[in-house]
Amino acid sequence: MGCMSFALCGCLGGTVAQQLVRSMLMHGADKVTGNALEAKEKSDKLAAQKIPLKDTPPDPYKLAFINSAFETITPQVEPLPQQVAGEDDQPVQIIQETRLVQVEVWNLLVGDEKMRVLEKARLQGSTELPPKNEWQQWQVAVGATDATSSNGKAGKPSQEITFLVPPEIGKMHSGIKALVELSNVGELNVARYTSN
Repeated sequence: MGCMSFALCGCLGGTVAQQLVRSMLMHGADKVTGNALEAKEKSDKLAAQKIPLKDTPPDPYKLAFINSAFETITPQVEPLPQQVAGEDDQPVQIIQETRLVQVEVWNLLVGDEKMRVLEKARLQGSTELPPKNEWQQWQVAVGATDATSSNGKAGKPSQEITFLVPPEIGKMHSGIKALVELSNVGELNVARYTSN
């Protein structure tokens, strides 16, 4: 390599030849360093594979956890109680009917008017009322029921209804139609769906 560097120095003249020789020397040094690192990594891997494992007794808690299991449960069969044939002993089942009516929204109550309606419902013990800290998210709307019955003929005259609008239904505006669940007397009606 030394002869070649002298020949290049004489042919090309100073700086270009020096740069070329330096580049060749650096490339050779990089290759030697890379080979040395690979040999070191291989020897480390072989040494790690030859490490003997300690012969220690197993941890009793770990062993108990590994060997734990659920107890087998056998079902116990009990006879059914004797039922009396009398009608008085039969439990009374109450079926509650939910009435949905279509309501056209006239307007929304805001500010003090909305708070008065919600506070009045709270004082009357309304079960449909959201917690007081959520009142800002709910809307209170006023509208009228449809004047047509389910068979398309003229039905009951329209009736004014005030109702709550849950936040998941979205913003209401005048003219939109909603399906409102009519509640018991003293309770606030609640919009369940919009039909627009």
